[in-house]
Amino acid sequence: MRRLVDGHLTGPDFARAWLAARRDLLHGGERVREPFERALSEVFYLLDDYPIDPALRSPGDTTDEQLHQGVRDALAKLADLER
Repeated sequence: MRRLVDGHLTGPDFARAWLAARRDLLHGGERVREPFERALSEVFYLLDDYPIDPALRSPGDTTDEQLHQGVRDALAKLADLER
């Protein structure tokens, strides 16, 4: 998530990596507690409406800017949990 926000990953690269990692963790039985899960779910829902192929984007789909902002927001929520 930080690599996306810091500009080291494109939106499509982040989407592929994040979704693959989440799938692997869920299949492996990994579970997290609230509110950590809530922050991760918000990213998941953004990606659910984010076409990885820009040619397939339609009005109303998550934009790169919305994805970046949503991930920044999730990181801020996760940082607040550490305090």
